[in-house]
Amino acid sequence: MDAAPRKLTQFDATMLVMGGIIGVGIFFKPPDVATWVPETWAYFTMWGLGALAALAGAMTFAELAGTFPRTGGWYVYLREGFGSMVAFLFAWVVLLVVSTGACAGVADFFALRVGDLTGIDVGAQDAPPPWSRRLIAASVVLVITGVAMRGVKTGAVFQNLCMLAKLLAIGILVLVGLAFFQDPPLDTKLDPEKLKSGSLGVRMIGATLPVLFTYGGWQLLSYIAPQVEDPQRTLPRAIVVGVAGVGVVYLLFNAAYVRVLGMGGILSGNAASKLAVATLGDVGGQFLTAAMAISALGFLVATLIATPGIYVAMAREGLFFEAVGRSHARTGAPVVALTIQAGITLGYILLHSSLEKDLANSVVFAEWIFHGLVAAALLWVRAKQTGLERPFRSPLYPLFPTIYLILATAVVVGNLATNEWKVIRIGLIVLAVGALVYAPWRRVTSR
Repeated sequence: MDAAPRKLTQFDATMLVMGGIIGVGIFFKPPDVATWVPETWAYFTMWGLGALAALAGAMTFAELAGTFPRTGGWYVYLREGFGSMVAFLFAWVVLLVVSTGACAGVADFFALRVGDLTGIDVGAQDAPPPWSRRLIAASVVLVITGVAMRGVKTGAVFQNLCMLAKLLAIGILVLVGLAFFQDPPLDTKLDPEKLKSGSLGVRMIGATLPVLFTYGGWQLLSYIAPQVEDPQRTLPRAIVVGVAGVGVVYLLFNAAYVRVLGMGGILSGNAASKLAVATLGDVGGQFLTAAMAISALGFLVATLIATPGIYVAMAREGLFFEAVGRSHARTGAPVVALTIQAGITLGYILLHSSLEKDLANSVVFAEWIFHGLVAAALLWVRAKQTGLERPFRSPLYPLFPTIYLILATAVVVGNLATNEWKVIRIGLIVLAVGALVYAPWRRVTSR
């Protein structure tokens, strides 16, 4: 008789939360933030607000995860709060845009770093990717999917190693930049051609998408709740500790950026590369490239092994094909769900020509609609289902879910008001299509 699949420990769970958040954004999004808010105080304010949003989200998810420790996590919370249609739209957007789009963009980023390290011609970052780059990106998605099919514990061990390696790399850059770099910033001049126009309020709204792109991912653990040891206690702890840890890492990393480069240096682009060369000398460039490749790899592992839990929950409730909800008898892996996710991600990689620019902010915009809804779901569930067991209670309730709801609403409404159609169109189109197909799709899957 086969042994039961091994479950994730507290350490595994915390590393998965941190690995799902710390991907590649912290290496290349600071210049995007600086174009909106080049003032030092405003720049740090935006990163602080990002940490606050993440902490408010962590408290909200921690309480919901302890109350509903079921496969699907976020999907389950939305269904409990608002019913099947809202939960379906969330899963629809995750499958078609949020998870697959983000993984495609990060896989493309990983391929670029591999090219830098090996000398393989993978084209320029801003140019349409040649087939060599697409092949590398597709290969890493397939390899990680294969690892995930061996069970969540196998994937978690791989992700733990990537997470520890990326923390070490970031720690070295921060330590050298803050403790040993005593010279004035390398560049304090601001290039006016790179600055965004508008009032401070408008510019801060514009800066939310790149900041929140770097903070997203704390929800991944909730998708595979039953795979965690003692989930009602472990899930809340891992989510809160993981998010708090990432907030500290990001603020320290940005302090190193400003200390070494100045706002002008960040604004001019390639901030991470400049920081590495300034602090570590000639080896800094290769060091950073390797660190970014490992960071991208860890993010892909965390996202690709955890997200299929949504599709499994969806299938088990009759909103997806029955086979998607099945798990392998020996490994416990949702093989069909993993295969579908990999297929859509590969489609983005093979067909899309500007993954990182077109998908990144669209992913964040679409996702934050449901961030707001999950905050509202906790407020609704606590008001209506008073008899539920709550192993973890959000402190100072309803402070954190209310902050979370306000911030999510500000992100969505603010970006709609700025008319950034190019940024938000993918998420809106997919949402609209999902709303149209919900009823006929439910009839098809029910048969």
